[in-house]
Amino acid sequence: MSNLNYDPTDPDKMKLPAGASCGGCIHIYRCKAMFGHNETDTYCDWSPSRFSPKQQGGGNAL
Repeated sequence: MSNLNYDPTDPDKMKLPAGASCGGCIHIYRCKAMFGHNETDTYCDWSPSRFSPKQQGGGNAL
């Protein structure tokens, strides 16, 4: 059986990769404004998940 990328109790919440949080995603500022997310959240409100890790060195694109 493959790992599900959504929470079976709430399929609208897409789980982030293991060990990842919203604070590590390039879209955090947009999601904070649209959905009220914070940096410690571990699920994405987009389906499929739009989690994109921030680049090392601070070169974050929006």
